[in-house]
Amino acid sequence: MMRFRGIVGLALLWALGGCAGGEHENGPRYNVVLVTLDTTRADRFGCYGYDKDTTPHFDLLAADGVRFDMAAASASVTPVSHASILTGLNQYRHGLRVLHAASAYRLEPEIPTLTTILKDHGWTNGAFLSAFTVSEYYGFDHGFDRFDNGIDTPVDEVLQPDGDGRYRWQVQKNQQRSDVTTDRAIEWLTGAREPFFLWVHYWDPHDAAIKPPNGVLNKFGYHGSVGDDRMRALYDAEVQFVDSQFGRLVAELKAGGLYENTILVVTSDHGEGLGDHDWWGHRILYQEQIRVPLIFRLPAGPTGLSVSSLARTIDIVPTVLDWLDLEPQGRMEGRSLHPLLDGKPDEPRIAYADQLNLFDTNAGLLERRPQADLLHSATDGRWKLIHRPRHPGWSELYDLEADPGETTNLYESEPVEAKRLMKFLEDSGGFVARPFGESADAQARERLKALGYVN
Repeated sequence: MMRFRGIVGLALLWALGGCAGGEHENGPRYNVVLVTLDTTRADRFGCYGYDKDTTPHFDLLAADGVRFDMAAASASVTPVSHASILTGLNQYRHGLRVLHAASAYRLEPEIPTLTTILKDHGWTNGAFLSAFTVSEYYGFDHGFDRFDNGIDTPVDEVLQPDGDGRYRWQVQKNQQRSDVTTDRAIEWLTGAREPFFLWVHYWDPHDAAIKPPNGVLNKFGYHGSVGDDRMRALYDAEVQFVDSQFGRLVAELKAGGLYENTILVVTSDHGEGLGDHDWWGHRILYQEQIRVPLIFRLPAGPTGLSVSSLARTIDIVPTVLDWLDLEPQGRMEGRSLHPLLDGKPDEPRIAYADQLNLFDTNAGLLERRPQADLLHSATDGRWKLIHRPRHPGWSELYDLEADPGETTNLYESEPVEAKRLMKFLEDSGGFVARPFGESADAQARERLKALGYVN
C-alpha cells in the first residue's frame, strides 16, 4: 500500500523520465536515521520489561513511536543479519551467508539496498560504524556519500588465518566505542544536506575489549562482582552506555530542528546467549539470539503503540520506503509494517533464520557444540522450529507463547506444526549442502540473474 500516490502514478512518473534531478518530488522527503545495535538482546531494554535502568533514551523513543514486541533477525552473526536489514531480503536471496569463506561473504553491488534506493531519489547518505563486520569488506558501502567504518586497519588485512583452517580478526584493534562513533555522526549531521539517510552502528555489547567509563560500570556493579555476574554486569553497562550515546544523537536531531522530520528506526542484528541454553555468545538460533528490539518513530505516525504481531528485520526497508512513498527495487521479501503501525491487523508472517557455521571459516563453536554446524529456523511468532539437517534427531520445536524460554522440545509430540514450518524452510531454498568455494564474476552474474536482479 502506497501512502500518498498510487503505483500507477509512480510508474507513469518513471515512464516520463523519473523524478527531476533524481529527487522524489511528490512524496514526503523525510530524513531517515537507522541505528543498528550489535549483539543486543531485546529483553535488556526497559520498554521490553527489563528491571534495570539500561535504556532510558530508547524507552523514550518507544513512547514516542511504535515498539514491536516480537521482532526476529535473520541470523545471529553480524554481516549476514545486517545485509538482511539493509536489503529487505533473507540471506538465501541477497547472497551474504557467512562472516568468512572463499565466497558468499559480500553483498554484490547489483543488489538494491535502502542506501542505493534513497541515493537514486536524491537523499544524501552517511554511515558511521563501529566495527569491521559492517565495513566495505562486506559490500555495505554501496550508495554512501560518506562511509566511516570506524577502524584504522585496511579491511582486506583484518581477517588472518590462525593455522588450523580458521580465520580470526583482532577485535580490539578493529572496533571503536559508541561515543567516538556518535561524535563523528554528529559532526556529519551539522552539515548534511536534507533529505539525508544516516546509518549509525554501535558495537559495544559485543565483547569486553573496549569498556564503558568506570561510572557506568560501577552503576551495574561490575567492579564488585565475579564470574557470570561480572559478565552480565558488563553487558548491561555496555547497553546503557550505548543508550546514552543514542540520547546524544537524538538531542542533536532536536537541537538542529531535524527530529520532527526524521524517520528513526532502532534494531539489533542479533542478541547474545549470556548463559541461556548453556551458551554465552551467539551463532545459534534460540530467542535470546534472534529476538531483537525494533522501534519506529515516524513523522505524523502513531505514538506509544506496542505491537504483538511478529515482525522481521527484513520488513524495515519496505516499511521505510512505504512511509516515503517510494517503490522497492527488485523482488523484496520483507513487507511493509504499515498496517501494524496503524494498529490494524495484517497478514501473518513467518520469519526465517539460519547459521551456516560449518561453512564459515570464522566460526569457532563446533568443537563445543557440533550439532550447531548447520541451523535453519522458522517461526510464526508462536511456533518455532530449529532444524538441523545434519542432525535431524536434534531438531527442536517450541511453543513460544507457553514456553518463551524454549525449555520443552515439542518436535516429536507436535508433528503437524513441525511439518508446516519444515515445508516453509524447504520452499525457501535456503539449505546449503557444501562449502562456499571461489567465485568468478561470471558466476556471480549468473547467481544474480537467477535472483532477478540482472538480465
